[in-house]
Amino acid sequence: MDQKMARVDISLIVRDKSARIKKGRCVYIIASQDFPKGPGNPISGREEAEDTTPHRLVMLGLIAALKRIRRPSLITIHTTCQYLANGHKNLNVWKTNGWKRSGDRELKNADLWQEIDKQLSGHAVRFQTEF
Repeated sequence: MDQKMARVDISLIVRDKSARIKKGRCVYIIASQDFPKGPGNPISGREEAEDTTPHRLVMLGLIAALKRIRRPSLITIHTTCQYLANGHKNLNVWKTNGWKRSGDRELKNADLWQEIDKQLSGHAVRFQTEF
C-alpha cells in the first residue's frame, strides 16, 4: 500500500430488498482515521431514487460516496450487495468488451458501472460483504 493513500471505509445500507422499489434510499457512511480534518469523524449522506432496483440504488449510493473522496485512497466498501462486489471484479473485462458481457450480451446497469469505474480511478478497492 502506498503510504500516501488514506485508508477509507464506505458502508452502504439499503433496507428495501424488493425486486422493484417505488421510492428508495441508500445511506452511505464514509469513515477514516487518516483524514487530516477530524480523523474518525464519519461523513454520511444518502441517495434516493424512484422506481428502481436495490442494485441500482446501492450503486448510486457508492457513486455519491466516491465523489466525496478527493485523494487516492485504499477503500474498503462494506455492503451486503453481492451484485456490487462481484460486478466490481468484472469491470476490466466489461470495459474491454465495450461495456458488454461475454457473447456480446447486454450489461445491466452499464451506465452506473461506467461511472463507478470512473470514480474508482486512482483508488485501491476491496469489498467486505458482511456487516
